[in-house]
Amino acid sequence: MLIKKANQLLQENKLKEAEFHFKAILNSNPQSGEALFGLGRIALRLERFDAAVYLLQKACGLLPHMLEPLHALADAFNGVNSPNDALKVLEYAKSIASHNPEPHYYLAQHYLNYGELDKAHTTFAHALSMGLYPVTAYILFELVQLGRFNKEHNYISNLHHFLTQTNNLRLKMVCYYALGKSYDKLDDTEQAFNYYVLANKLQKKLTDFNTAQLNPFYKRILEQNTPALIKSADHTFTGSITPVFIIGMPRSGSTLLEQMLANHSQFSTLGENSSISNQVVAFIEQQTQTPYPECLNLITSDLIAKARNIYIETLKTAQPIRPYIVNKLPSNYQSIGLIYLLFPNAKFVNLSRDFNATAFSVFSNYFAQNEPYFCDLTEFKHYHTLYTELMVHWQSMPDIAIYNMSYEQLVTEPKAQLNALFSFLNCQFEPQCLQFHTRKSAVTTLSKQAIRQPVNTSAVAHWQRYKTPLLKLLDETP
Repeated sequence: MLIKKANQLLQENKLKEAEFHFKAILNSNPQSGEALFGLGRIALRLERFDAAVYLLQKACGLLPHMLEPLHALADAFNGVNSPNDALKVLEYAKSIASHNPEPHYYLAQHYLNYGELDKAHTTFAHALSMGLYPVTAYILFELVQLGRFNKEHNYISNLHHFLTQTNNLRLKMVCYYALGKSYDKLDDTEQAFNYYVLANKLQKKLTDFNTAQLNPFYKRILEQNTPALIKSADHTFTGSITPVFIIGMPRSGSTLLEQMLANHSQFSTLGENSSISNQVVAFIEQQTQTPYPECLNLITSDLIAKARNIYIETLKTAQPIRPYIVNKLPSNYQSIGLIYLLFPNAKFVNLSRDFNATAFSVFSNYFAQNEPYFCDLTEFKHYHTLYTELMVHWQSMPDIAIYNMSYEQLVTEPKAQLNALFSFLNCQFEPQCLQFHTRKSAVTTLSKQAIRQPVNTSAVAHWQRYKTPLLKLLDETP
């Protein structure tokens, strides 16, 4: 009964309460594989990957025939930059459940994340041949994303057949996004748009808040991050690493820029790392017993030093450790004031893209997170306004090093744009930055297929194929 309660709390993202219950179970039964699995999943969510590896290895030993702990262990190994160990775990999972498409799906995802597109395609296709399972929706989605189909040979009939076999809202939604992508590639923009609308409507049903509820939070960020607070930063601090944050709206090209920078001899990347919001903010809130952003008013030099060390530990997980380490989580723009207090040497690259192009990209892509601005253009417009107002605030403070960059200019004249950016970052452009697509490191964002191609302008005007229905939908929103 207690394990059921703990798993329910974990599902609701109540991590502290879930952790308490899992630990209580372990106190009475140290050999509870399910409790260890639960604690391992919590460690994964908090990006405490070393702890996750330890807990999940123990869980896998106690639950030898369960696939979920093995898949989680593979994620943990990727988190500690051990892709070979992750691959061994995934291959083992496939070997113990060779007729189940789920381990094949996870193995294919691993290939996909590391740029082995042929292996990914073959493994997904093999998984598809095993019959209809819940994971089939995701297999079809990834096969469509890979784009290796045409009018004669495609996945449209598979998707329609799957839709007749399920009442699960999320699985239907994934299929609708895949149908939208399929018809887009086959140049049937009317059908594509209709399926994107259906997908967005279904995903909106899965959200549990609206963007307007964020208004007070953004208002408090504006109020608490005063010029006086920013001026109070310790400018004598000089670290051996310059943290670089790529910020902005989702689907604005942050993966492309990150991969370009990561191919430079002086740069490394953490990917989309949430330790500022998940760990640093949580630590300051706990120490001050005050929620963010009000806790910034109570911050002391001692607290700043301790909070800074939390993020320095995160920086040390980058492989390899280099003078510049990138964090490309777009929403870090909410924490610019705090980041500046910790690292006055930090650099921020605010990457922007044409509003309509960004709106269409968000509208036509499946985000696993059920956040309203990812699946509703009204909500997206509101979120874009909150972001714009907050960026105006940060840009009004000359002490903070913010560089504004355009996605359209980056793909049109990449060398000139990178030269200017590297000048801002106090280093030199290197030609291999434009060979980013040859990197074999992991990319787990929605751009994981596109990033394996050389820089191109194909996405710049893509939205204009949908200009009439998109603008109509945007105009219908307040």
